[in-house]
Amino acid sequence: MSEPDLAHAWILTRALSPRDSVRVAVQSASGEALNEYPSEIPTTSPAPTVPWAMYLSADRQRYDFVVFDLDASQGNAPYDAGRLSLWLDELNIDHLMCESGPSGGRHVWIGLADSVDADTVRTVAVLAKQLLPSLDSSPLTNPVTGAVRPPGAPHRRGGASTPLGPLSSLTRTSVPSEAMTTLSDFLVDLGAEISPATTAAAVRGMAVDDDGHPYIAGPRRELSPRVAAIVDAPPAADASLSLASVLAGCAHARWRYDDVLSLIHSPAFEHVRTRRASGATRVARTADARLRVLAHAWQRAVVYVATNPLNGAGDDVDYAQRAHAVVRAVERAQAKADAMPGLWAPRRGVSSRTTRGSFSVRAVLDAVCLYMLRSARTVVEADVRRLSADTGYGRTTVHTALQLLTTPRTDTDPDSAWLVRVEEAEGPHGARYRLSKRFSTESHEDNRTQVLARPAAGPPTLQALAHALETALAPLAHDTFAAPRSLGRAAGIIYRHLSPDAVVSLSTIARRTALDPARLRALLERLHSHRLIVRSGEGWMRSAATQLDRASALLDVDGYLERRRSRYDEERARWAWWSAELQWMRKRDKKRRGRRSAGSVALFQQNDRPDFVRYPRGPDGRGDHREAIRLVEAGALSPSVALVA
Repeated sequence: MSEPDLAHAWILTRALSPRDSVRVAVQSASGEALNEYPSEIPTTSPAPTVPWAMYLSADRQRYDFVVFDLDASQGNAPYDAGRLSLWLDELNIDHLMCESGPSGGRHVWIGLADSVDADTVRTVAVLAKQLLPSLDSSPLTNPVTGAVRPPGAPHRRGGASTPLGPLSSLTRTSVPSEAMTTLSDFLVDLGAEISPATTAAAVRGMAVDDDGHPYIAGPRRELSPRVAAIVDAPPAADASLSLASVLAGCAHARWRYDDVLSLIHSPAFEHVRTRRASGATRVARTADARLRVLAHAWQRAVVYVATNPLNGAGDDVDYAQRAHAVVRAVERAQAKADAMPGLWAPRRGVSSRTTRGSFSVRAVLDAVCLYMLRSARTVVEADVRRLSADTGYGRTTVHTALQLLTTPRTDTDPDSAWLVRVEEAEGPHGARYRLSKRFSTESHEDNRTQVLARPAAGPPTLQALAHALETALAPLAHDTFAAPRSLGRAAGIIYRHLSPDAVVSLSTIARRTALDPARLRALLERLHSHRLIVRSGEGWMRSAATQLDRASALLDVDGYLERRRSRYDEERARWAWWSAELQWMRKRDKKRRGRRSAGSVALFQQNDRPDFVRYPRGPDGRGDHREAIRLVEAGALSPSVALVA
């Protein structure tokens, strides 16, 4: 970049910057600029000779600029930028697109007339990420450190951020703050959503109906007078607030989705029927969009109610603090894990047992993080069978992975491990784990711009993180990659890192999986031969999700994981039965009333005074565990029992 251009870019940055300082890139010993921005310089300084990034927020709580950073290494950035620009044009949202540098990335800038709260911007980022695979959402999820190179700022690999339109679109900052809510509604109309996880780690008290909609288990009640009044009252200026209030009340009353659907024509459901267009104008949604918006809002309401139960005072006073701590810890752990792909990939020259366990260790770490998010707790109970169901790995492999994750790198420091076991398994309860304290207390001062951020937590962000982890775990827990004689774990890891919406280059896949080139190409060809991925342009994309079921059927491995889950459930039931038997045997001064034989069918509940049928005994009077499993398979225990680990 020439000196005059650099000077002009610095003048523009001074005029735009919400703060009186910017972040500057660090240089290596050889003088090369790195993609790290650890320090600041005041805007009154002379123009820096290295890349710089401008903060998007003045007060560290609200955004003055909204910038969509589309990274070419994560997808087709020019294509995603074009789609986003068309959407913004449709909504009459003025914006400026810049080519960020020689790598082909794009920055789409929106200058706001009034600042927008961080939660609204974060929601937009979470929704947009689902539709724009190349989006790096980190600058929009942390107003404290979020920063992007402004127009004209140099790129570390040469060139500069080049505006592809008039700068007036950015300098006049004419976009009203309400436009972000309009954009959020529009993205939901396009199909984006923040759906809760549906794994075995579902929030306690939640259940799922036959159509996959969540609800709070329990007898249905009438709505409270306050909520019933909101249903029939004209909606608030922000129609989404009225909808959220009603849905939360319905969830507390143990309503189901079909019950809520019957209210869709009520005044409080205006947000479902229409979306804001411009100003106070609202336009009708399509029938499909109505159902999608309602299902999305209902899921969020149920998860929030389940994770934020009412106490005697009518609220959960420490929920926000718990959620904040969980999100911070999980985001940091995931960022650290993502930065070390080679740690989770098979390596040459090690035992086959360690090689087989490499992918499983990351999967188990992800599953434990998911449990924390779903419960909004930093300490969670996790047993090998539940982890097996959510990762697709066998219980022995999961056990080994847990040992590796809880092994400290420094013998005297338990927190040098990834996970810390805080309680051992006892009776029907599994061991309890937390993340290392280094993910909860380390300093943030070295945050880099345009990398994974650590935003302040809130229910939408917590749900989004859980959804992302569930999406990452889902391919691993499919017969196509988990069963013997299937395509194998390595193929599943590759499939996990591909997208149905964007082309991923071979070099990006290699970096994310850390597989050697020869093996990577062979696995890609195998996935392609089973029609699970397609070659497009300069890389690869996923095929339709239905192809996974087709592949498992052709490989004759479909049903493998379901059969294993059933077997594990039977083992858990047998263990609960035996634990209850031991509890009864050890109880002092128990009444020796007659008990039914083990062959009879009986309903029971897990409580302090269990009333199980008699556990089968062998000729020597000892428990006959093999016969107990046979009886469980035959239905000797009620299927309605909540099995425990």
